[in-house]
Amino acid sequence: MKSTIPIWQIKENISGVRIDPFTETYISTALNDASKLHRNDHFICLLLTSGGGELVVDFKKVPVAKETLVFLIPGQIQRAVMFNEGSKGWILFLDDKLVDEHARLMIEDSLHKGPLLSLSKSDLNWYIRYFELLYQTYQDNTLGSLHKLAVNALAAPCIYKIASAFQASTESLSGQHSRRSVELTKRFKQLVRKHYRELKKSGDYADLMNFSVSYLNDTIKAVTGFTATHYIQQEMLREAQRLLCYTDFSIKEIASYLGYDDPKYFNRMFTALADVSPGRFRSDFKSTKP
Repeated sequence: MKSTIPIWQIKENISGVRIDPFTETYISTALNDASKLHRNDHFICLLLTSGGGELVVDFKKVPVAKETLVFLIPGQIQRAVMFNEGSKGWILFLDDKLVDEHARLMIEDSLHKGPLLSLSKSDLNWYIRYFELLYQTYQDNTLGSLHKLAVNALAAPCIYKIASAFQASTESLSGQHSRRSVELTKRFKQLVRKHYRELKKSGDYADLMNFSVSYLNDTIKAVTGFTATHYIQQEMLREAQRLLCYTDFSIKEIASYLGYDDPKYFNRMFTALADVSPGRFRSDFKSTKP
Protein backbone atom coordinates (compact mmCIF):
# COMPACT_ATOMS: atom_id res chain seq x y z
CA MET A 1 0.00 0.00 0.00
CA LYS A 2 1.25 3.47 -0.79
CA SER A 3 2.26 5.74 2.09
CA THR A 4 1.00 9.31 1.85
CA ILE A 5 2.78 10.78 4.88
CA PRO A 6 3.82 14.32 3.87
CA ILE A 7 7.46 14.91 4.76
CA TRP A 8 8.62 18.50 4.50
CA GLN A 9 12.12 19.61 3.60
CA ILE A 10 13.73 22.96 4.37
CA LYS A 11 12.84 25.58 1.78
CA GLU A 12 15.25 28.19 0.42
CA ASN A 13 18.10 27.31 2.76
CA ILE A 14 21.84 27.83 2.80
CA SER A 15 23.44 24.37 3.01
CA GLY A 16 20.79 23.01 5.34
CA VAL A 17 20.28 26.10 7.51
CA ARG A 18 17.42 28.58 7.41
CA ILE A 19 16.61 31.25 9.98
CA ASP A 20 13.70 33.71 9.98
CA PRO A 21 12.49 36.40 12.36
CA PHE A 22 9.23 35.09 13.80
CA THR A 23 6.96 38.08 13.25
CA GLU A 24 3.27 38.67 12.56
CA THR A 25 4.12 38.90 8.85
CA TYR A 26 5.96 35.58 8.95
CA ILE A 27 3.13 33.95 10.91
CA SER A 28 0.43 35.14 8.51
CA THR A 29 2.47 33.85 5.57
CA ALA A 30 3.56 30.52 7.00
CA LEU A 31 0.76 29.52 9.36
CA ASN A 32 -1.61 28.29 6.67
CA ASP A 33 0.87 25.61 5.60
CA ALA A 34 2.17 24.95 9.11
CA SER A 35 -1.38 24.34 10.36
CA LYS A 36 -1.50 21.16 8.26
CA LEU A 37 -0.25 18.06 10.02
CA HIS A 38 3.10 16.99 8.59
CA ARG A 39 6.47 15.46 9.34
CA ASN A 40 9.78 17.26 8.88
CA ASP A 41 13.06 15.69 7.80
CA HIS A 42 14.92 18.38 9.79
CA PHE A 43 15.17 19.97 13.23
CA ILE A 44 13.24 23.11 14.17
CA CYS A 45 14.12 25.51 16.96
CA LEU A 46 11.55 28.17 17.91
CA LEU A 47 12.05 30.93 20.48
CA LEU A 48 9.32 33.43 21.31
CA THR A 49 10.43 36.68 22.92
CA SER A 50 6.84 37.88 23.17
CA GLY A 51 3.36 36.49 22.68
CA GLY A 52 2.48 32.82 22.76
CA GLY A 53 0.84 30.05 20.81
CA GLU A 54 0.06 26.37 20.56
CA LEU A 55 1.47 23.47 18.57
CA VAL A 56 0.42 19.87 18.18
CA VAL A 57 3.37 17.47 18.39
CA ASP A 58 2.68 13.77 17.92
CA PHE A 59 -1.03 14.46 18.51
CA LYS A 60 -0.43 16.18 21.86
CA LYS A 61 -1.04 19.88 22.45
CA VAL A 62 2.07 21.86 23.33
CA PRO A 63 1.52 25.38 24.71
CA VAL A 64 4.28 27.75 23.60
CA ALA A 65 5.06 30.57 26.01
CA LYS A 66 7.47 33.45 25.56
CA GLU A 67 11.06 32.93 26.69
CA THR A 68 10.68 29.16 26.26
CA LEU A 69 12.60 27.24 23.63
CA VAL A 70 10.75 24.74 21.43
CA PHE A 71 12.90 22.03 19.86
CA LEU A 72 11.31 19.69 17.33
CA ILE A 73 13.06 16.62 15.94
CA PRO A 74 12.72 14.90 12.55
CA GLY A 75 9.90 12.40 12.16
CA GLN A 76 7.47 13.91 14.63
CA ILE A 77 3.94 14.71 13.47
CA GLN A 78 3.55 18.47 13.89
CA ARG A 79 1.21 21.34 13.20
CA ALA A 80 0.81 24.90 14.41
CA VAL A 81 -2.61 25.59 15.93
CA MET A 82 -2.36 29.32 16.56
CA PHE A 83 -0.11 32.16 17.67
CA ASN A 84 -1.26 35.22 19.56
CA GLU A 85 -1.23 38.66 17.99
CA GLY A 86 2.09 40.32 18.73
CA SER A 87 4.05 37.08 18.90
CA LYS A 88 7.71 37.66 18.02
CA GLY A 89 10.94 35.71 18.14
CA TRP A 90 13.08 33.48 15.95
CA ILE A 91 12.63 30.22 14.07
CA LEU A 92 15.59 28.12 12.96
CA PHE A 93 15.55 25.12 10.61
CA LEU A 94 18.53 22.73 10.63
CA ASP A 95 19.23 19.85 8.28
CA ASP A 96 19.43 16.49 10.01
CA LYS A 97 22.94 15.95 8.62
CA LEU A 98 24.28 19.00 10.49
CA VAL A 99 23.64 17.37 13.89
CA ASP A 100 26.56 15.14 14.78
CA GLU A 101 26.00 11.71 16.30
CA HIS A 102 27.19 12.66 19.78
CA ALA A 103 24.76 15.57 20.10
CA ARG A 104 21.94 13.50 18.60
CA LEU A 105 22.39 10.74 21.17
CA MET A 106 22.46 13.28 24.01
CA ILE A 107 19.08 14.55 22.82
CA GLU A 108 17.47 11.20 22.02
CA ASP A 109 18.70 9.50 25.19
CA SER A 110 17.73 12.35 27.47
CA LEU A 111 15.05 11.74 30.08
CA HIS A 112 13.73 15.24 29.45
CA LYS A 113 10.00 15.14 28.76
CA GLY A 114 8.54 17.02 25.83
CA PRO A 115 9.86 19.52 23.26
CA LEU A 116 9.98 22.55 25.60
CA LEU A 117 13.08 23.86 27.36
CA SER A 118 12.74 26.48 30.08
CA LEU A 119 15.43 29.15 29.86
CA SER A 120 17.25 31.05 32.53
CA LYS A 121 17.73 34.78 31.96
CA SER A 122 21.33 34.24 30.89
CA ASP A 123 20.36 31.43 28.50
CA LEU A 124 17.58 33.57 27.03
CA ASN A 125 20.04 36.38 26.37
CA TRP A 126 22.49 33.90 24.84
CA TYR A 127 19.90 32.58 22.37
CA ILE A 128 18.71 36.06 21.41
CA ARG A 129 22.27 37.22 20.69
CA TYR A 130 22.99 33.95 18.88
CA PHE A 131 19.96 34.16 16.59
CA GLU A 132 20.71 37.79 15.79
CA LEU A 133 24.28 36.93 14.80
CA LEU A 134 23.24 33.88 12.79
CA TYR A 135 20.58 35.90 10.96
CA GLN A 136 23.06 38.68 10.16
CA THR A 137 25.49 36.10 8.81
CA TYR A 138 22.73 34.34 6.89
CA GLN A 139 21.87 37.65 5.17
CA ASP A 140 25.49 38.71 4.58
CA ASN A 141 26.19 38.22 0.88
CA THR A 142 29.55 39.99 1.16
CA LEU A 143 31.06 36.73 2.43
CA GLY A 144 31.10 35.42 -1.13
CA SER A 145 32.31 31.84 -1.47
CA LEU A 146 32.69 31.60 2.32
CA HIS A 147 29.02 32.35 2.96
CA LYS A 148 27.84 28.74 3.20
CA LEU A 149 30.82 27.74 5.34
CA ALA A 150 30.19 30.61 7.75
CA VAL A 151 26.50 29.80 8.12
CA ASN A 152 27.18 26.09 8.65
CA ALA A 153 29.86 26.83 11.23
CA LEU A 154 27.44 29.01 13.18
CA ALA A 155 24.81 26.26 13.26
CA ALA A 156 26.85 24.09 15.62
CA PRO A 157 26.70 26.25 18.80
CA CYS A 158 22.89 26.10 18.88
CA ILE A 159 22.82 22.32 18.60
CA TYR A 160 25.44 21.88 21.30
CA LYS A 161 23.68 24.35 23.58
CA ILE A 162 20.40 22.47 23.20
CA ALA A 163 22.05 19.06 23.58
CA SER A 164 23.74 20.22 26.77
CA ALA A 165 20.36 21.36 28.13
CA PHE A 166 18.89 17.92 27.47
CA GLN A 167 21.91 16.35 29.13
CA ALA A 168 21.57 18.66 32.13
CA SER A 169 17.95 17.57 32.51
CA THR A 170 19.09 13.97 32.66
CA GLU A 171 21.93 14.79 35.06
CA SER A 172 19.48 16.53 37.40
CA LEU A 173 17.72 13.18 37.68
CA SER A 174 21.06 11.57 38.41
CA GLY A 175 21.14 13.54 41.64
CA GLN A 176 17.85 11.94 42.64
CA HIS A 177 18.66 8.46 41.35
CA SER A 178 21.77 6.35 40.98
CA ARG A 179 23.75 6.59 37.75
CA ARG A 180 22.99 2.90 37.22
CA SER A 181 19.25 3.58 37.33
CA VAL A 182 19.48 6.50 34.93
CA GLU A 183 21.66 4.58 32.46
CA LEU A 184 19.30 1.60 32.65
CA THR A 185 16.36 3.87 31.84
CA LYS A 186 18.15 5.44 28.88
CA ARG A 187 19.10 1.99 27.55
CA PHE A 188 15.53 0.75 27.96
CA LYS A 189 14.16 3.68 25.95
CA GLN A 190 16.69 3.05 23.19
CA LEU A 191 15.61 -0.57 22.98
CA VAL A 192 11.92 0.32 22.92
CA ARG A 193 12.45 2.70 19.98
CA LYS A 194 14.22 -0.11 18.13
CA HIS A 195 12.12 -3.15 19.05
CA TYR A 196 8.59 -1.98 19.94
CA ARG A 197 7.09 -3.77 16.93
CA GLU A 198 8.28 -7.21 18.00
CA LEU A 199 8.74 -6.87 21.78
CA LYS A 200 5.49 -5.96 23.56
CA LYS A 201 6.06 -6.82 27.20
CA SER A 202 8.35 -5.36 29.84
CA GLY A 203 9.57 -8.92 30.47
CA ASP A 204 10.90 -9.07 26.91
CA TYR A 205 13.12 -6.06 27.60
CA ALA A 206 14.11 -7.36 31.02
CA ASP A 207 15.36 -10.54 29.35
CA LEU A 208 17.19 -8.54 26.69
CA MET A 209 18.90 -6.45 29.38
CA ASN A 210 19.53 -9.36 31.77
CA PHE A 211 17.45 -7.90 34.60
CA SER A 212 14.44 -9.22 36.46
CA VAL A 213 11.07 -7.85 35.38
CA SER A 214 10.39 -6.38 38.81
CA TYR A 215 13.77 -4.60 38.91
CA LEU A 216 13.26 -3.11 35.45
CA ASN A 217 9.72 -1.97 36.22
CA ASP A 218 10.63 -0.50 39.60
CA THR A 219 13.62 1.38 38.16
CA ILE A 220 11.76 2.86 35.19
CA LYS A 221 8.87 3.95 37.41
CA ALA A 222 11.19 5.50 40.01
CA VAL A 223 13.20 7.50 37.46
CA THR A 224 10.44 8.62 35.07
CA GLY A 225 7.19 8.31 36.97
CA PHE A 226 5.85 6.02 34.25
CA THR A 227 5.83 2.24 33.95
CA ALA A 228 7.92 0.33 31.43
CA THR A 229 4.70 -0.83 29.78
CA HIS A 230 3.64 2.81 29.32
CA TYR A 231 6.70 3.54 27.15
CA ILE A 232 6.18 0.43 25.02
CA GLN A 233 2.51 1.22 24.46
CA GLN A 234 3.10 4.91 23.73
CA GLU A 235 5.69 4.10 21.08
CA MET A 236 3.18 1.80 19.40
CA LEU A 237 0.36 4.33 19.76
CA ARG A 238 2.31 7.20 18.14
CA GLU A 239 3.22 5.12 15.11
CA ALA A 240 -0.31 3.73 14.84
CA GLN A 241 -1.73 7.27 14.85
CA ARG A 242 0.72 8.33 12.15
CA LEU A 243 -0.16 5.35 9.97
CA LEU A 244 -3.91 5.89 10.43
CA CYS A 245 -3.64 9.52 9.38
CA TYR A 246 -1.13 9.36 6.59
CA THR A 247 -1.34 5.97 4.89
CA ASP A 248 -4.08 4.01 3.20
CA PHE A 249 -3.20 0.87 5.18
CA SER A 250 -6.24 -0.95 6.49
CA ILE A 251 -6.51 -1.29 10.26
CA LYS A 252 -5.69 -4.99 9.85
CA GLU A 253 -2.54 -4.09 7.90
CA ILE A 254 -1.51 -1.52 10.52
CA ALA A 255 -2.01 -4.09 13.26
CA SER A 256 0.14 -6.57 11.38
CA TYR A 257 2.86 -3.98 10.69
CA LEU A 258 3.01 -3.13 14.39
CA GLY A 259 3.33 -6.78 15.34
CA TYR A 260 -0.23 -7.70 16.33
CA ASP A 261 -1.51 -10.93 14.77
CA ASP A 262 -4.99 -10.30 16.15
CA PRO A 263 -6.45 -7.03 14.76
CA LYS A 264 -9.26 -7.17 17.34
CA TYR A 265 -6.72 -7.12 20.15
CA PHE A 266 -4.92 -4.21 18.47
CA ASN A 267 -8.27 -2.41 18.19
CA ARG A 268 -8.95 -2.87 21.91
CA MET A 269 -5.43 -1.79 22.84
CA PHE A 270 -5.57 1.36 20.70
CA THR A 271 -9.02 2.27 22.01
CA ALA A 272 -7.91 1.89 25.63
CA LEU A 273 -4.87 4.11 25.08
CA ALA A 274 -6.41 6.79 22.83
CA ASP A 275 -9.99 6.79 24.19
CA VAL A 276 -11.21 6.34 20.63
CA SER A 277 -11.19 3.41 18.20
CA PRO A 278 -8.66 3.32 15.32
CA GLY A 279 -11.45 3.71 12.78
CA ARG A 280 -12.96 6.68 14.58
CA PHE A 281 -9.52 8.26 15.04
CA ARG A 282 -8.91 8.04 11.28
CA SER A 283 -12.35 9.37 10.32
CA ASP A 284 -12.14 12.23 12.85
CA PHE A 285 -8.76 13.24 11.46
CA LYS A 286 -9.98 13.20 7.86
CA SER A 287 -13.10 15.19 8.73
CA THR A 288 -11.05 17.96 10.38
CA LYS A 289 -8.00 17.89 8.10
CA PRO A 290 -7.25 21.41 6.83
